[in-house]
Amino acid sequence: MGAAIAAARTGAKTALVERHPILGGMGTAALVNNFCNAYYDGRRFIIGGLFQEFRNRLIACGALYPTLHLEPYNHHAFCNIARELCETAGVSLHLGQPVIESYFGSNSASIMLNDETLHGKVVVDASGDAVIAAAQGVEMLPRESKSRLPMPLNYCYLLGPVDWQTIRNELPEIILTDRTGKEYLYLGPQPRLKEWIRQAREAGTLTIPRERIAVAYSVPQMEDYISVNFGRVTVADPSDPRQIRAAEEIGKQQVHEGEAFFRQYVPGFRNARVAELGLQIGVRESRQIRGQYVLTGEDVLACRQFEDVIAQCCYSVDIHEPNSDKTILIKLPEGQHYDIPLRCLVPHRGPGNLIVAGRSISATQTAMSSFRVSPSVMAIGEATGVAAALAAENESPVSAIPAKAVQDVLIRSNAILS
Repeated sequence: MGAAIAAARTGAKTALVERHPILGGMGTAALVNNFCNAYYDGRRFIIGGLFQEFRNRLIACGALYPTLHLEPYNHHAFCNIARELCETAGVSLHLGQPVIESYFGSNSASIMLNDETLHGKVVVDASGDAVIAAAQGVEMLPRESKSRLPMPLNYCYLLGPVDWQTIRNELPEIILTDRTGKEYLYLGPQPRLKEWIRQAREAGTLTIPRERIAVAYSVPQMEDYISVNFGRVTVADPSDPRQIRAAEEIGKQQVHEGEAFFRQYVPGFRNARVAELGLQIGVRESRQIRGQYVLTGEDVLACRQFEDVIAQCCYSVDIHEPNSDKTILIKLPEGQHYDIPLRCLVPHRGPGNLIVAGRSISATQTAMSSFRVSPSVMAIGEATGVAAALAAENESPVSAIPAKAVQDVLIRSNAILS
């Protein structure tokens, strides 16, 4: 989405292909409707551009709780803003369309959909799973450890209505206030919740392998409902459709268990039901391409800077351990960030007119666990769209586009690169 809007604004004739009927990917179709704090380092904003445009529009219409931490937003409003920005930029939308096949020439490409074939000069693979890159034989990085499985999957869902008065009386610690003074619910690390989860697991009514709720929070403009991220399904390969189907069955059972847990144990949720389920199970990790540079965990934790920077990030290393209750969280120092270089977006080998955006860019699993969240992914997408548009205009490989040319366009679009 960020890539398509940026490419169109740069002057390229642009088509966006999305397998879901709505825009927004994990943030809407999978109901991961929040902005993790990859964009604010505790002292200043480090991500601007399209991300801040989205965020400001959500705030303006009351569809986001501004907290400068984890910011819940209304996913329906997000979809509407995304469509408006795409259409205003002139992006041709092809929603509900999976990619069937792709073909690449030296300066041309074709993408076959269910009922049509799109022809162009440059392709941005923003699938999150490097679907087109893998089909074109782009090398994928091996896992950091042979025994290391991908991070687990889970469904997110909306649950409600909740009884605010009961919560005020019996569980006031989950009521927080955003920067405008508006109250909202935030559940996750509270000790009493962890104790209730322990009791439910001991009773055998809760089999979800998590010792705490990952996170659950009120939905702006739908304050009687919370968006719940509470589940854990481990698979060997999230890009395998058969494994995804099996994970979805387990994930849906965990949703039923989660609903029953909330109704039985958590004050104010006695009458709550699952009101909306993600269109897909949430995926944190699948493939990583081998690019011209591999961003590492050491780069992230050392807050490394690069001359070909196209985006910045300050989010924690956030690894959900497979087959485990554990989550590894390593925060970056306040006021510091790391850079994401343009070279990570460009495959080391493969079609010269293919560039990759999103969580599947060239990085180790540890590095990816940090930048995989929406603000940084949108910033990466914006840069990818600019690079693709410049490559199409110059009829050159994306690897031949100077980083400074991309940076100049980004800076004019209010991106923050230093």
